[in-house]
Amino acid sequence: MEVEYLLAAFEIWGILICSGIGIYFLVVRKINNRADSVMCIMQFVTAATLTFDVGVVVSQNVDEPWAHVVFRLSMLATMLLQYLMVALFVGYVKYLARAGKASNAIATFTYYFAAGCALTSIISAKYTHWYYLIDEHNVYHRQPLYNVALVLIGVLYVLVVLQIIICVKRLMVKQIISLLLYVTIPFSMVVLQVIFKPGIGLTNIGMSISLIIIFIVNNVRITYLEEALNKKVLQQNMVLLNQNKVIAEKKEEIENLQLNMVLTQMQPHFVFNVLNIIYYLCAKDTKLAQTAIDRFSSYLRANIDSLVSDELAPFSKELEHVKNYLDLEKLRFDEDLQIEYDIGPSDFHIPMLVVQPLAENAVKHGIAKSTNGGKIIIRTIEDFENFYIYVVDNGVGFDPNKSRAYDGRSHIGIDNVRFRIEKRVNGELDIFSTKGKGTTAVITIPKLPGEKAKERPDDDGDEDAKPSAGE
Repeated sequence: MEVEYLLAAFEIWGILICSGIGIYFLVVRKINNRADSVMCIMQFVTAATLTFDVGVVVSQNVDEPWAHVVFRLSMLATMLLQYLMVALFVGYVKYLARAGKASNAIATFTYYFAAGCALTSIISAKYTHWYYLIDEHNVYHRQPLYNVALVLIGVLYVLVVLQIIICVKRLMVKQIISLLLYVTIPFSMVVLQVIFKPGIGLTNIGMSISLIIIFIVNNVRITYLEEALNKKVLQQNMVLLNQNKVIAEKKEEIENLQLNMVLTQMQPHFVFNVLNIIYYLCAKDTKLAQTAIDRFSSYLRANIDSLVSDELAPFSKELEHVKNYLDLEKLRFDEDLQIEYDIGPSDFHIPMLVVQPLAENAVKHGIAKSTNGGKIIIRTIEDFENFYIYVVDNGVGFDPNKSRAYDGRSHIGIDNVRFRIEKRVNGELDIFSTKGKGTTAVITIPKLPGEKAKERPDDDGDEDAKPSAGE
């Protein structure tokens, strides 16, 4: 009996550990998949099996009424729960590996086979006593067919091995080894039980040991995967933070470019000149002064609108802004500034304030520096693929091979125009100049699919609309 009580002490520890693991799944880890659900159930079933084993130890050979009930109930429950445990384990392997049809077939067959084994155990315990007999003194006796019960358990374990083999490609090496322990350890216990014939079943102890090992292996793996996932999420969050930082910087850069663009168009010397002209016109020609004020207010309004909105605008609206600006410059330069509008297509959209800065550069750096004044031409044409906007002057020009001596704000204005054309409409800005002859700025706006003509235009000299350098 000392050996039986020692094994019972081991089983009590197994009850506590398996129950603790089951509670861990329910309270701490939280069950979030079928494999965890089955593992949790197996832990509690194993704890129940070990409890009935302890009941066998404390009630066998005790000739008392309560002992007769406890012993018979514990023996039957132990055998039934062994079959249930193996069936659950086959399902656990299936869910752990997330296997397919073959695994499902093995699991289904195992469930039915285990149910059949359980049924034979109930019949044997109640009526036939094929496997064991409990006499009137509450003493346990093995019957000749006891080994058949062990064979049935062996068949179930063969099904476990077969399930592991089917799922092997979907499992890690550590998992495979731990799952095989569920076969090897209980099988070793069966061999020891046949040899030494203790008064308590060793199979259940082996099942509990292997199940604890499986939990440890898979829990360590899950913890590792969670840590790896958390690390990956942290890295992704850092990438997103860096991306958001870059986006914020780009947004600030764009806002600064927009502000600089407006400031470029509202240079103090230009505003002073216009106000000075309006001042003199108020005394000489009040009607013309009113027209100048209207043009100037429209000019300022367009610049302010471009600061608060970067929506694409109809070309006609931009053209109106250019006309307001050039009309104000015309008041200043009078006959020294000639303006020509050769407008072809106008039913397309462009970013706001991309033509007016080019017209301003033509006045400031082309016409104003020419002793005889000059002419500015605003022209639009199209071909099959693009719209083209020309700003042409016959002023002093510049050498394109040398750095042009623009002031800082003019540089900002041209940079803004080129940046916004490229980013908003995937267009281009090209500037061609010949010193002493003038400058041509060409904005290329790609057509949208609905804007392209069904047929290419006839060859009328505009097939290659963009001029070469020096035009």
